[in-house]
Amino acid sequence: MMKFSVHQQTAKTLAIHYATKAENALAAAVYSGQKDVQNVEEARALTEFFWSMSDDAAEDHAEDTEISQQYDLELWMEKLMNITIGYLTSTGYGDVWKDESNRINS
Repeated sequence: MMKFSVHQQTAKTLAIHYATKAENALAAAVYSGQKDVQNVEEARALTEFFWSMSDDAAEDHAEDTEISQQYDLELWMEKLMNITIGYLTSTGYGDVWKDESNRINS
């Protein structure tokens, strides 16, 4: 399960906020620690969600929108990226993250 330290709880809250907003049940379950990624398709879907969430957070940041009492969304998205990469790597899907991220961002 994805774990968040005490100092990372804001990242968790923001991820769940954006997952709920996007109606993405997989992302909400993974980021809340209720479900593990089970296969390549779910790893791809979580990676796609992350980059979509990152785009949404960039828009919110540019508009100075407060989300969960936070304005510095860029900082928290960087933390979430590291958490997501670490999680997918530890579950054996690090290459899926790399390949999918390269596809999305090229």
